[in-house]
Amino acid sequence: MRNKYGYIVWFITTLFVIYSFCLNTAAAVFFTAIQTTLHASNFEVSLASGAFILGFACMQIPAGYLLDKFNARFVVSAGVLLLTFGNVIASLTDHLVIFSIANFIQGLGASFAFIAAAILISQWFSGKIFPILFGFTQTISCTSASIIHYYFIILLKTYTWNEIYQGLAVFGFILLILTLLIVKTPATYKQHTTISLKQSLSEVLHNKQIWLCSIAAATSFGVLLAYASFWYMPIQTYYSIENWQAVIISGMIFFGIAIGTPFSGWISNKLKSRIMIIHITLVLGAMALVLGIYLPHYNISTLIIIKTVSFFIGFFLSGSMLFYTIVNEISPASTRGVAISFLNTLVFLFNTILLFIPYLFVTTISKEFFTYLWILPCCALISILLLYFIKDSYSKQNNGK
Repeated sequence: MRNKYGYIVWFITTLFVIYSFCLNTAAAVFFTAIQTTLHASNFEVSLASGAFILGFACMQIPAGYLLDKFNARFVVSAGVLLLTFGNVIASLTDHLVIFSIANFIQGLGASFAFIAAAILISQWFSGKIFPILFGFTQTISCTSASIIHYYFIILLKTYTWNEIYQGLAVFGFILLILTLLIVKTPATYKQHTTISLKQSLSEVLHNKQIWLCSIAAATSFGVLLAYASFWYMPIQTYYSIENWQAVIISGMIFFGIAIGTPFSGWISNKLKSRIMIIHITLVLGAMALVLGIYLPHYNISTLIIIKTVSFFIGFFLSGSMLFYTIVNEISPASTRGVAISFLNTLVFLFNTILLFIPYLFVTTISKEFFTYLWILPCCALISILLLYFIKDSYSKQNNGK
């Protein structure tokens, strides 16, 4: 019965991840419509949308600490409430400043989602189940968000972006009710109420293995997210690929992530090694990334080669999600939330920085992608090198759980 209830808790938390991911990326889908309503420039709307990222970054580590210290019902509900509240404000406003504030509030709420999924899985399930369920969270959120974005585009032909946002807010209130009624920390789980945020953060920052895992995850999964969400586009533009085909190519990367994440967790259990699977997947992923950037687009109307390569980029590099599993397994329960949120913060920050770093290598002679995108596979190689200093966290105890 505990496991059955745990799966219900996991599913509702995954809905929270989907909701936060949709609101994080909705502004990009509705960019032109929002710009028209707010009478703002491209730069102004970009800054307003970026407030989401600022709120997310500010609350990430405190969210992990709160999940360590208090019952998940109240902490997760607070995150859903913040996200929904920001959603409501964004749906009703036609003022740029208020839209920016709404995005900031949404970011504060969204910072709880991914960490909450990780913490609740670790509380309700064994260490052996963690990488698989955490992988399925990524699978469901990636596929659902892709489908929802497709419907956003269709709905935008009939409804305004404000009305679509209002529909999302209704979902947020339903999710809030479900969270309050169902999501909770297991009764047998002991909360650690004595340790402070400063002490938690100090313990995490003094753990060299967490630092290594965080940097390795940032230089692998952060690279994957930067390529899949942004840097694939200059390549497709260079080869004059139609927009709808470019969207499919990006979708294939996320489809690879959706399949690869739970698979890498499952196979690491079978082979009883996290590091070996990460090493193999990162090597193959780096090779696929080099192909994705530098393999010419041959004159094939279906673009089947680059679509296949894109799938394998996502499939193999998603193996880096096992760094979250390692941090989960090496961290005590008292600091697990802070440790995972620290790792996630570094991934998030490096992913953001990577949207700008390649431009530093643009030259006056050549401004094309092949002049500067070499930095992406090089970062992936750094994560592979760091693996030689990271200890495998898979233990014999996992076999008995």
